[in-house]
Amino acid sequence: MMRIIKLLLVVFAAFLFNSCNKDDDTVLEQPSPAGDYVDGIFVLNEGSQSAGTVTFIRSGLQSAEQEIYAAVNDGDDLGNYAQSIFFTEELAFIISGGSNLITVVDRYTFELAGKIDSGLAAPRYGVAVGGKAYVTNQAAWDSSDDDYIAVIDIESLTVEETVIAGSVVEDIIEGNGLLYVQNAAYGSGNQISIFNPSNNTIEGTITTGDGLNSIDIENNMLYALSSGRLESFDLSTHNSISEITSEGLTGAQNLNVENGKIYYTINNGVYFIEATATEPAASPLIEYHSNSDYGVMYGFEVKDEHIFIADGGDFASNSFVQVFTTGGELLETIEVGVGPNGFYFND
Repeated sequence: MMRIIKLLLVVFAAFLFNSCNKDDDTVLEQPSPAGDYVDGIFVLNEGSQSAGTVTFIRSGLQSAEQEIYAAVNDGDDLGNYAQSIFFTEELAFIISGGSNLITVVDRYTFELAGKIDSGLAAPRYGVAVGGKAYVTNQAAWDSSDDDYIAVIDIESLTVEETVIAGSVVEDIIEGNGLLYVQNAAYGSGNQISIFNPSNNTIEGTITTGDGLNSIDIENNMLYALSSGRLESFDLSTHNSISEITSEGLTGAQNLNVENGKIYYTINNGVYFIEATATEPAASPLIEYHSNSDYGVMYGFEVKDEHIFIADGGDFASNSFVQVFTTGGELLETIEVGVGPNGFYFND
C-alpha cells in the first residue's frame, strides 16, 4: 500500500513540475510585434527639392505603400535629404542630413516618438548600442579635424556628447562591442577608426587602401572596399588577413558580405566572390538597365538570398527598385519615391 501511495505522489509531483514548466514557457514567449509595418522592407527615398520619404514593401514583394511616415503622422515630413535608417528593438531612427534632423518612430507602427534636432551637423549614419545611439556627423566641408560622432541618449533623445573622429566620417557599424567608423567619403580617405562605446573614446585606427568607400562585418571579420582593393581584418586583433588588389576592382563599391559571399557593384553590374577568393569576379552576376545620370546603384543590399538594387532616377520623380535572387533571376520591379538610397529590413 505504501508503495502505491509513494508512486502516486511521484506521479503527482511530476505532473506539477511539467505544468509549471509549461506555464513558464508560456510566460517566456514573446508576443509578436503589432503594427501595419511588420515583416517587410523599408526603402528610404532621399528626396531632392522635396522632403525625403519612406516606402514600405510587404513580405512577398507583392505590394508597396508610399510615403508611410506622412500618412501615419498627419502629413508631417522627414526633412531634406533623408540619408539612412538604424534601429533599436522598438524604434527606427531616420537621419535627414539636409535638415540636421533625426526623426524617431515606432518601427512597427511608424508613429512619431520624437525628434532630435540639436547637436547635429550634417548627420550621416548611426548605430544603437546599450541604450545609446552613435551618429556620424560631417560637420564641415574642409580637411580640418572637426567631423564627429554624436552620442545620443535613447530614452531622452538628446545629444549627450560629441567625439571628434577625424576630417571625415561616413558609415558606422558594430562588431564585438566596438564601433568601426569609416573615415573616408567621396573617393578620399583610407582609415577606419575603432571607437569604444564603453568610454566614448577612439582606441585606434585601421589603415586601408586609398579611396575607401564601404565596410562590412561578418564572422568576426571586418571587410573594407576601395577602388582597386578589397581587404579583410580580424576583429579580435585588427590585423590584416587578406587583400585582393586588382584592376578588376576598379570602380568597385557597395560592399556587402552575406553568408560567406562578398558582393559589390561596378557601374550597373553586381559581382560576387567567395569570402576565401584571391581574385575578383571575372564577370557580373547581374546587370540592370538605368537611364540615370547619377543614380546608378544608388542603393544596394543583399539579404536572405535576395539582391536589392535601387536606381536614383532623375531625382525629381518617383523611381524604382529591383529585387533579384542571388542566382541572378529578376523577381520584381517596384515603384518607390524620389532618389531611393537604402533598404532596411523590419523582421
